[in-house]
Amino acid sequence: MITARYNWRLGVFAVGQKELSKMWGVTERTAKRELAQMRSLGWITVTIPSGRGRVTQHRINLDTIIAASAPLWGAVGPDYAARMVGAPEPDSAAAETNVIPLHKANPTVDLGDTTGWSQVAARLHVQDPSIYNAWFSQLSVLESCEVQITLSAPSKFVAQYVSSHFLRRIQAAFAAQDGYLRKVTITAQGAA
Repeated sequence: MITARYNWRLGVFAVGQKELSKMWGVTERTAKRELAQMRSLGWITVTIPSGRGRVTQHRINLDTIIAASAPLWGAVGPDYAARMVGAPEPDSAAAETNVIPLHKANPTVDLGDTTGWSQVAARLHVQDPSIYNAWFSQLSVLESCEVQITLSAPSKFVAQYVSSHFLRRIQAAFAAQDGYLRKVTITAQGAA
């Protein structure tokens, strides 16, 4: 039903029993019973009933389906079950990987840092270590004052990418650290 006739914008599907029976390769009576069973389980709900040449419009309740299928996730595979509950990958899998990280930077908090960048960097590292290692670890303070901080990136590409994708995240981290919002500018090394 989802792949054939699901309206992703509205989150509904409208398929007649005749069409469903053809898609499923069953009789219309079986399609009608299956829809009734899905409604009784709470998997689908009627949003617009049928009438005057229209077919019934249903909404799929994915939360109910996920809760009902939870005991069977292990049958699909342990990795699927772990992803569904949001568990981190096991350490044994990390040891078996052949991926070599580009950067392995753990920020250290410099107590003498008056700009606040070392504390913000540590905060950003805790939030998402992979993004920190890929992008934020390359930044350093170029200039700083009370209302503005300019960070230096190793290349124009890194400066533009961090500015377009992560500038608000950096500003929010500064605001959480200092209690007020600073203007953050990111430039390439050598550019002023």
